[in-house]
Amino acid sequence: MADGNGKGGVREAVKGLGEHVQNSQVWTSIFRPGSPMRADNSDSPRNRSYVIMNNVLYHLHPVKVKRHGVKLSYTLCLGGLSFFLFILLTITGIFLMFYYRPTSPQAYFDLQALGADVAFGQLVRNMHRGRTHGSCAGRP
Repeated sequence: MADGNGKGGVREAVKGLGEHVQNSQVWTSIFRPGSPMRADNSDSPRNRSYVIMNNVLYHLHPVKVKRHGVKLSYTLCLGGLSFFLFILLTITGIFLMFYYRPTSPQAYFDLQALGADVAFGQLVRNMHRGRTHGSCAGRP
């Protein structure tokens, strides 16, 4: 016992456990060199690019974006357009789910009933179809 009451051994054990965890593969994979979470982080363009290329979150949503990267002519609002198409596709799909049965004997009759009996049924079906083609055309 280092200080007479037994706390010295516990402190050394906790310190050794902390060093063991920080030297583990899991810790180093989470807190990579150049990560903002590390104490030895130096803010340089090289370290920033290293962090962005090794971290999916920072790669998808970088901290800094150059001015030419957000020009309307460059982005064409494709992310917002894809999200809008996805929302409309989801809404029209839920609406069509109530009236359409995708089985061989019933599918054709359900589409005929959708166009004739359901208010705005043919419009919703065509919106759903058009959004599907728009979503597929917008993908790289």
